[in-house]
Amino acid sequence: MLITCNTNALNKAIQTAQRAIISKPSTPIFSCIHIFTDQDKLAVQAMDLNMAISCTIDADITEPGEIVVSAKHLSELIRKLPCESLTITKNSEQKTIKVSSGKSEFNLLLMNEDDYPKFPDFDGNKTITIADEKIKELIKKTIFSCSTDEARPLFTGVLVEAKEEKITFVGTNTHRLAIKSSAQAIAEPMSMIIPAKVLNEITRNLTGEIPQEVKISLLNNQIMVIIDNVVIVSRLIEGKFPDYNRVIPAKFTVKTKVNAKELAGAVERVALFSTEGDYSIIKMSVDAGEMTITSSSPDVGTGREVIACSTEGDQLNVAFNSKYILDILKNIEADEVTLSMNTSLSPVCVTCEEEADYIYIVTPVRVVF
Repeated sequence: MLITCNTNALNKAIQTAQRAIISKPSTPIFSCIHIFTDQDKLAVQAMDLNMAISCTIDADITEPGEIVVSAKHLSELIRKLPCESLTITKNSEQKTIKVSSGKSEFNLLLMNEDDYPKFPDFDGNKTITIADEKIKELIKKTIFSCSTDEARPLFTGVLVEAKEEKITFVGTNTHRLAIKSSAQAIAEPMSMIIPAKVLNEITRNLTGEIPQEVKISLLNNQIMVIIDNVVIVSRLIEGKFPDYNRVIPAKFTVKTKVNAKELAGAVERVALFSTEGDYSIIKMSVDAGEMTITSSSPDVGTGREVIACSTEGDQLNVAFNSKYILDILKNIEADEVTLSMNTSLSPVCVTCEEEADYIYIVTPVRVVF
């Protein structure tokens, strides 16, 4: 193997592919990068048991071949090379590669390429193609609601439903629920739970100024995502996702409209006086023309802020995990939001007029007012 390529291009390909490698691989081979020539392209691949990523770049190929090398050492080296181009030469007898760039020269030990698993490849029986801006918005507005608790894997991904000329993304950790829909041409219905890690990879690879399309193919419990020169293959999360429509109350007795930025600012400031950690509770008293937000902690003190609102219905007291309220306010782009409620402990719905296809449900916390 003897190839020459652009240093930045190879660095970017390695950084993209190696995100499939987990921190503690099950075997040493999964800590490696697989690089090989494919006609006039150079393919860079990495994988673990659940996800594989491949990225191709242009290269001048003098001698075709393949190598399997430590991802950590190669990525650190390529990232720090000063010159615009580099040359990789394989020495099969010594089982090493020589990386040359300008006046620099380095030798890295190789692993046996026969031990590296074949990159998963399949023809999906169902396929959908989504515009980059659309899928970025669908991911952004739902993924924050997913759970990070690996003990409950069903909720560590986003439910994706495509049917009736509409695609819907749903994220939940059972304490909150985000639902975002968008019009989409559908060849045939699809339903799958995509791991949040895969969705994050999709977003990371949609950074170009030129509009791109994301092609998702489904086969049994696997998906293949193709974005330009990047291919991501992943297992889906298996299990039956809860019927999210049942969580949305049919009607509400109290509705209050409030400025989104004012509410976010007030919650952020008042939450400073709540208990430290991930579970910071704020209390909200909703009246006809004003909303009072309070919190307290014996170690910090008390916080109280009043903002204007427009309420239909009776006065109501309700308490939330402040993070759950701030997360939705950061993702709604409208000036005003509506909080729809029934009782102090029933699910609260956060919506805005500008985005009728975006619904957020949050469960209140039981506290004493």
